[in-house]
Amino acid sequence: MRPLKSLWVLGAVGSLALSAHAQVLYTTSWEPPDFTAGSSAVGTQGWTAGSGTGSSQTISAEQARTGSQSLKWDNSGTLSLFYSIRRDLNWGAGNDLLIVTTYVWISASTQANRLYGLYLSTGTLSSTVLGITISGNGTVRAGTSWSATYSGAGIGQAPAGQYTERWIKLELTYDRSSGQATAKAEDPGNWSVSATFSQSTTPTNVNLGTDYVTTADRAGVAYFDDLEIRAEAGAPFEGWDETDDGGGDAGDLPGTAQKITASDAEPCHTPVARVRGLMGANDADLYVICITNPAQFSASTVGVTGFDTQLWLFDCAGKGVVHNDDDPDATTGLQSRIDNRTNCITQPGIYLLGITRYNRYPIDDRGQPIWAPGTSATFRQVRCPDGVSQSKVLAGWSGTSVEAGRYIIELQGAHFVDANGTSGGDINGDGCVDDADLLAVLFAFGETGPRAEDLNCDGVVDDADLLTVLFHFGNGC
Repeated sequence: MRPLKSLWVLGAVGSLALSAHAQVLYTTSWEPPDFTAGSSAVGTQGWTAGSGTGSSQTISAEQARTGSQSLKWDNSGTLSLFYSIRRDLNWGAGNDLLIVTTYVWISASTQANRLYGLYLSTGTLSSTVLGITISGNGTVRAGTSWSATYSGAGIGQAPAGQYTERWIKLELTYDRSSGQATAKAEDPGNWSVSATFSQSTTPTNVNLGTDYVTTADRAGVAYFDDLEIRAEAGAPFEGWDETDDGGGDAGDLPGTAQKITASDAEPCHTPVARVRGLMGANDADLYVICITNPAQFSASTVGVTGFDTQLWLFDCAGKGVVHNDDDPDATTGLQSRIDNRTNCITQPGIYLLGITRYNRYPIDDRGQPIWAPGTSATFRQVRCPDGVSQSKVLAGWSGTSVEAGRYIIELQGAHFVDANGTSGGDINGDGCVDDADLLAVLFAFGETGPRAEDLNCDGVVDDADLLTVLFHFGNGC
């Protein structure tokens, strides 16, 4: 983990061209012997029927950008609806920047409301997370939903006479580290139309297909060629990554929570801006953080995570502090935000930040809920513990949830901890472990319950806490 890397990040973000670690995941020019002229592409090289069963496409030798064949779409007569074919991206771990390009030749006879496009999705066209289309009148549409690609206002207009009977390049890029995406259509060297978007859902499929704007003037013919799918390094992630920095899956109980720590980070002073991880089936991830000012703390998945989340905060011993299911500042959306608007966080200290998918809830050692199950009246509330076992320690999780994939939690007022998951002895948060911290432990010696002087979170201020201060004495001073 490199928490103080902002200087070189600027240079890295500006150079997202081909890297030494680029991977070509798939490429095709629809050539024989795999693809046969006059036959459907479905069933070859992993291509399957998408929306509309893909029935208006065949492999054709009529047009080709390279080689002798291309993928033809004939949307005349009764084939005037929407159709697509799709295949898995096979985009695994490693490189985070996905770049998908293809070329489309639109016949001059294609009518104004017929369009042809490239789509990234989690399935068929209805699950499009990023797409771009160009229509028979040169309108380029793009966005993070299927509807944006056929009913959107458009991101630009190709020049008259410069988009039919020629190969137009369509390109989509998606960086799953940052959630930033781009869509571009161009006649290389002549014109270019592009737009940028934010998207928190990671695509798993590519669709090639055709659609229409309205039912009038929607006949058309087009050809696709030279599809390439590749992955590159992408922009460095600014924050804590569950795998890259934490070494693997964050635990789901206080004793196995992943400590957000680094040798070059000052406990309770170096901020952590984001946490990124993977949510498996029935998963719960806990992270050890330091909060120095409860009024300034917030954690949010809104706008950066694609599935229905829940956020939880526990004290260092595992007692519940604050929870939210659905964004309290909105009327729609299934992502979460916790902060101290309800004064649930009563003091600075070491805390456990938790994330689950919806329907996974914390329970005590008797299986009783620490928070009452959510209802339509409470989903958008930021709640202190209100369950049967609201004063008990987290011992497990109830409810089932399916695998959800990647998440990001945006943080404010959260800081690194030391390698032991503590503040490193700086009890009063002034950046210096000194007499004030030593006196704080001595005056609180023997006290029980969650408190800042209990540095090792064992429930009592004792010799172990005193030794922590003495061991770090002088740090930051």
